[in-house]
Amino acid sequence: ARPQPANPRPIPKPAFEPLPEIAPQPEPQYEPLPEPVPLPVSDVPGADAQVDSASPAADAPMSPDRMQELPEADAPHVPLEEMPVPPPPQTVEMDYRIMRKGGQAGTEHHSFKQRPDGSYLLTSVAEPKGLLALALSDLLQRSQGMVTEHGLQPGSYLYQYGKNEDKARRATFDWANNTLLLQSGKKQQTVELAEGAQDLLSFMYQFMFVPPLQEMHLTITNGRRLRTYDYRFDGEVQLETEVDTLRCIKISRTSSDGEEKTELWLAADYHYLPVRMRKTEEDGTETDRIVSRLVTE
Repeated sequence: ARPQPANPRPIPKPAFEPLPEIAPQPEPQYEPLPEPVPLPVSDVPGADAQVDSASPAADAPMSPDRMQELPEADAPHVPLEEMPVPPPPQTVEMDYRIMRKGGQAGTEHHSFKQRPDGSYLLTSVAEPKGLLALALSDLLQRSQGMVTEHGLQPGSYLYQYGKNEDKARRATFDWANNTLLLQSGKKQQTVELAEGAQDLLSFMYQFMFVPPLQEMHLTITNGRRLRTYDYRFDGEVQLETEVDTLRCIKISRTSSDGEEKTELWLAADYHYLPVRMRKTEEDGTETDRIVSRLVTE
């Protein structure tokens, strides 16, 4: 190792000159741009096709087919009773949730089929759930008949709990003689058959052929009796369901003593099919059926 000097010389520090002060510069002045000259409407490409910036077409390209489905912005509102009625479906499958006393009490399945020969078969099967299943059996309703120019013309109707046919209620329509045979258990009676009469199941599907508000004076049998009911129009409502938000016509009837009430919600965009049915009993108990699945063909 090289020996270090006893008294090393200090290293001089470099001297720095202070930077000169920079005088503030004035903000640059810009001349305003001239206002754009608008083009004549006739020179603007596609001037006839105005696009609403809030519409989906302004955010993303859309197929021509989809564009044709969009309603005009200034399209007038067409009352439901003035809307054209499309041909009724040949097949309908519907499921309901049965609600009672704040909870689900069961499920119900409806099936409507129009056969090639012009006849129809309409069935409903209600299955109780929970505690009700211990006390009640499945409820089967079946309506059969013909589809005519005036809609459904029932030929027979069955109302039966479980497999006990002895307590079943039946109605047999004799349109040639204008009579109705009613059978409830071992009891039978024949009554005069009113024109356009329906059974408890078929009357709800008759609205596919004769829209509500056109005929609100309905003669209906439940297999035990034949009565005429006057339904009233309760207004147009939006009904939230598992299927969709459905635009409905609501109709209802109340018993003469005001104790019982039947309400129907008929979907205007689904051939006026019954998407909700609520029955209020004399003691105030409500049984509510709300659609959970709807398929038409």
